Amino acid sequence: MSNGPDASARLEAWATAIASASAPHETDFAVHTALTYARGGRGRRALVRRAPSITAGSGGELVTTVLPALWDALAASCELLKSALGSPVVANGVSTATLLLAVHRRRDGAPPAEGTGGSAPAEPATGGGELLVLARAVAEVSRRLQAHGMDPAAADQAAASAVAALHAGRDEGAGAFLGLLAGEGRDASGERSAGTPRTGLRRLAARVPGLRRSGRARGRSR
Repeated sequence: MSNGPDASARLEAWATAIASASAPHETDFAVHTALTYARGGRGRRALVRRAPSITAGSGGELVTTVLPALWDALAASCELLKSALGSPVVANGVSTATLLLAVHRRRDGAPPAEGTGGSAPAEPATGGGELLVLARAVAEVSRRLQAHGMDPAAADQAAASAVAALHAGRDEGAGAFLGLLAGEGRDASGERSAGTPRTGLRRLAARVPGLRRSGRARGRSR
């Protein structure tokens, strides 16, 4: 990847944030796997083909990692995700639980719950029509995760967590991160957030868990 230190810092910060939301036990190597994936070529193919195993859980069992498949799913869904994040109708905060409910209702053919009514978890008012935009993106990321062999429920959870984190930082470089992950240029699609300064990452750190720990990574990229 040859997009300069700012692009590297953005990718590192977002990789940590997404890992913290979707695969907390994998945050220690989130930056390495994201950078390897974004560089493309043989390294990316090897990463996706042979996802490493790590020791996790109280019993020290080996588990297959989530992040290589997640980077691949996010990159493959890049345009859909950027469209959803940039939609003017999606203006309010959403949680992982709300997105999971919207995806399940969409699959069941039921209309999404409006606002905070019905069985929807308490959230800032977000209409059903607005949630459909994000629910489509979550469903696509989940579908691609399942194609990597992930259990459907786990794929839904990982996809919803990642999209919720991206949505929370949609004005702080989320679209640019997706472009970098997919191998696009730093200014792909004229994305306004591609020029977000480092102060934008600091503001995002207060909103998305995990970015607080990215300061050292940004320092190394200078």
